[in-house]
Amino acid sequence: MADDQIAQQLERIIRRVKRSMNYRGSYSTRDILGSLVARWVQSGEWERLKQLPDDQRHLGESVRRFILDRLDQLRRRGKREELDDAAIALPDDQLLVEMVELAELRAWIARRVAELAAGVVDARVRVPLAEPAEAGAILQLHLGGRTQREIAAARGVSLGLVNKRIAEGTSYLAVLQGIERGVL
Repeated sequence: MADDQIAQQLERIIRRVKRSMNYRGSYSTRDILGSLVARWVQSGEWERLKQLPDDQRHLGESVRRFILDRLDQLRRRGKREELDDAAIALPDDQLLVEMVELAELRAWIARRVAELAAGVVDARVRVPLAEPAEAGAILQLHLGGRTQREIAAARGVSLGLVNKRIAEGTSYLAVLQGIERGVL
């Protein structure tokens, strides 16, 4: 693979990791759907479907059934909003695949940040981390939706240090993702 192709792939990976790191969530339909897709991925159904040939996966059907099951559970728990099941429009399979990949990336990031918070650093990554556990703890707060000022106040450190640890941690994660994807 040519150097420019590797650079382009790595740039895409870095953008995806950074976009996922800055995800704060909201209450838009797409974010709610993304949250449900993330739960669907956690259910193990995606792992099962990946074992099937492409023509037997039926991704949209599986996600739709999962969402309808969750809505039925809400109804049984006493939430009686009338929802027209047919009105639940899911995106096409290509967009669902992208949402599944993003959910997998977010889960991967959460696992790697937890490892950092525990002081565990992957030896394959040559990005220097002065304080891996501190970077991991700060990234956990950042991913939890706390602002950098709130993190600095909670941790009793400067805003500059918080910014530095977020940058270091994000760079570490981007490089690790590149290694695991075979780009580096």
